[in-house]
Amino acid sequence: MRATTRLGAVAAAGALVLTGCTSGNGAGDDLTLVFTSYGSAYQQAQNDAMTTPWAESVGATVINDEPTSYARIQQMVEAGQIEWDVVDTEPFFPVANCGTLVEELDFTNIDTSKFPEGTVSPCSIPILQYSTVMMYNTDTYDVAPTSYEDFFDLENFPGVRSVPNWGAGGALELALLADGVAPENLYPLDVDRAFAKLDTIRDSLVFWNTSSESQQAMEDGTVDMTFVWSGRAYEAENNGAAFEPVWENNLIAWATLSIIKGSPNLEAAQSFIEYAATAEPQARFAELQPYSPAHADAQPELSELQQKYNVADPGIQAQAIVTDVQFWADNSAEIEELWAAWSTS
Repeated sequence: MRATTRLGAVAAAGALVLTGCTSGNGAGDDLTLVFTSYGSAYQQAQNDAMTTPWAESVGATVINDEPTSYARIQQMVEAGQIEWDVVDTEPFFPVANCGTLVEELDFTNIDTSKFPEGTVSPCSIPILQYSTVMMYNTDTYDVAPTSYEDFFDLENFPGVRSVPNWGAGGALELALLADGVAPENLYPLDVDRAFAKLDTIRDSLVFWNTSSESQQAMEDGTVDMTFVWSGRAYEAENNGAAFEPVWENNLIAWATLSIIKGSPNLEAAQSFIEYAATAEPQARFAELQPYSPAHADAQPELSELQQKYNVADPGIQAQAIVTDVQFWADNSAEIEELWAAWSTS
């Protein structure tokens, strides 16, 4: 999830400060933590589920900032002026920048066996899971599309398609799977082949740049098929959109927490990450936002519709493809340049 894809600010007038009560059972006195995420209801839910309970338990003060910006992190570290402590990022960022822009974590008090394979890295822990999933407009089609091949079948399934407007958004994976690449052979991505496949529907293809745009297009019915985040699919259906998911080959990813290299509040940052890596705060967050826990023991109380989009459900997981984070850590910069050139051509 990237800085351009979440809405709003946590507090319009500036940083939000949360002050906990001193209870003596935490990481020490006079703790301060600057927590940076993507703002809006998403970050507020993180405060309600994670930062506030942690602050109250250890007697800490939490200062919120937003949005996450990789460029700003690099500028801070290079200048030696670190303003953030813990940051919510896409999973490839701490893999690509472990030990340089983000700190290696101490896993002594973190049970990494509770997380799906591949979601923990030396510099990050997962706090939620989500999928990029194909959705179709039930008002458009009498016969429902059932696969990515149908996404590219303009003859039998005419209409407007939409995909995320950046290389790592999932459209390249979507195209290759639709072109017959087996899930186990998906990575490393054959980028040229993916663009060639996308070219076959280019005249019927529109792009969404923010997750709010993807949700609004479903609610307005201006697209007939779309490839979107599961949380936005939930929000659209919850608001009455006539869309249904196709879970086959849904693309699983996750959000991570990392500590900025040179954090002036390293003790507090490590303490908070240890707390966020437990089941209870992740379950609370899943009840507040339409994203799923990463921790295996988290048991959120979900409505029927929330459960429909709970990508931690074994039935959805069984149909999922896990994003290859190492591939994107190694190749994201180059592929984003290629995507920008292709999408604007």
